[in-house]
Amino acid sequence: MKNKYKKFVDDYENRVKKYRDEYYKNIVINSSVYNNGINSSFIYLGSFVVGFLILIFLDFSIISYIIAFVAMLILSVLIKFLIKLMKLDSDNNYLNEIRKLGFFSIDDYEKKLKSYVIGNGGYYENLLNELIKEYNINETVRKISGINGEEYYIWTNQHQDKINLLNSKINVRPEVKSIKISAIRYYRLDNQRKMIVLKTDVEEMYFNESALPVFNEMIKMKKLENLITFNPEDYINDFELYMHGMKSSINNKIIQEKKILSSEISKLMIYLIAIGALIGLGYLFEDYKLIINIVSVGVVFLINRQIKMIINSKVTKAGTDDEYIKYFNSNQDCLEKFRELKYSLGISDSFDKVYTTEGACYLTWVANGYFHVFLNMVFFNVVYMAINTSDVLYYKVEGKECLLKLKDKTLAFTSDAAIVFAKVLPNKDYQWLKGYQNN
Repeated sequence: MKNKYKKFVDDYENRVKKYRDEYYKNIVINSSVYNNGINSSFIYLGSFVVGFLILIFLDFSIISYIIAFVAMLILSVLIKFLIKLMKLDSDNNYLNEIRKLGFFSIDDYEKKLKSYVIGNGGYYENLLNELIKEYNINETVRKISGINGEEYYIWTNQHQDKINLLNSKINVRPEVKSIKISAIRYYRLDNQRKMIVLKTDVEEMYFNESALPVFNEMIKMKKLENLITFNPEDYINDFELYMHGMKSSINNKIIQEKKILSSEISKLMIYLIAIGALIGLGYLFEDYKLIINIVSVGVVFLINRQIKMIINSKVTKAGTDDEYIKYFNSNQDCLEKFRELKYSLGISDSFDKVYTTEGACYLTWVANGYFHVFLNMVFFNVVYMAINTSDVLYYKVEGKECLLKLKDKTLAFTSDAAIVFAKVLPNKDYQWLKGYQNN
C-alpha cells in the first residue's frame, strides 16, 4: 500500500471511524439534519474579535486585558448556549476530526474514503480478496446476512470445533471472526423481531431468520430448544461481566476526560502568564511596544481558543448508583443485553410486578414448586431468587409495607404487593395462617 493510502486508512480506522459511525447512527435514530458546511468553531471567533477591539480601544492597558478576558469568557459561554439551542454542534465530532486532517467538508472526506478504502478497488476490497484466497473460500461456502445489511461467509474449521465468519461487504474492514462452539451458549429464532439471536459467553450477534437452516446444519446441538442442561448462572455471569465492563469503561472515560480538562486548564494558565510577561515587557521596552502588542494579540487568540476548549470539555460525573441506574436503563445496548438475559432465564414481562418502598420493580411468579423474584432493572448485579415455596413462611402488611418472611431473610415491598402475593402464594397470608393455627 502506498504511504499516503496507508496513512489515510490508519487515520480512518484509529481516529475517524468511531465518529463517522456515531454520525450516521444519530442520523438514522434521530432523523437529524447535520450541518455540513458551517463549523461552529468559527462562531467562537466572535468573542476573540470583541476582545481584540477592547484591547485596541483601551490602548492595550492592563485593565483592557482584564476586561477582554472577562468579555471573551462571558461571550464564549453565551455562544455555547446558542450553539446548543440551535443544534449547530451536531456535526462537531465527525466534521471537526476530519478538518484536523485537512478536509473541509464531509462530502470531501467521503469521496476520498470511497476511493481509498471502502469503494471498488479500495483497500478493503483488496484485503477481502486476500482473505478469501487465504481461507480457500469458494462458491460452495455458505453465506448468511446480519440484521443491518451485513453479509458473512460462514464455515467450520477442520476440527469442527469452531465456526468462522468473514464479513464480505467492503464498507467495513474484512476480518475473520472465529467462535469456539464450546463458547456458544445457544442460538434461537426470535419470532417477534424476525431474526436469529446467536449468544456466546461474551456477546450476542443478530442475523436474518434466513440463517436458521445454516445454524441448524452446523451447530444444531446449540439450538435453545435442544439444550439438555439449563445453567442460569452462566447467563447471569455473562451479563454481570458485561455490566462491570461497562462500568470500567465509564470510569476510564471519566479519568481520561479529567486529564484532558486539566491539560486544557494548564495551557490557559501558561497563556495568561505569557500575557502578564508581555505586558511587563511592553512597559520596559517602549520602543518595541507595537511588536509586543502584535504578539499579545496572538496570545489572546490562543486564550480565546482555550476558553472555548474548556467550556466545551465533556466531563462525565462520577457515577452514584442512581446515576448508573439511569444511564444503564436508557442505554440501548444494555437494554438489549438485559432483554436477552430475561429471555434466556424464561422471564416474561407479563409476570406480576411488586415494588420496594424505594421504587425498585421486581417480577414475581411461581413455577415448578419455586417462588421466583427478579429485579426488573438493569444494574451491575442481577438479583434473582428461586425459593422453594415451603421456605416462604408468610407475608403480612405492616403500615405502608408488605413484609415477605422467608426462612433466612425478610423482603420488604409496598403494601399493595399483598394483592400479588395473595394470588401467587395462596395460604401464606400471615393473618390466615394465624387463624388456621389457632383453630
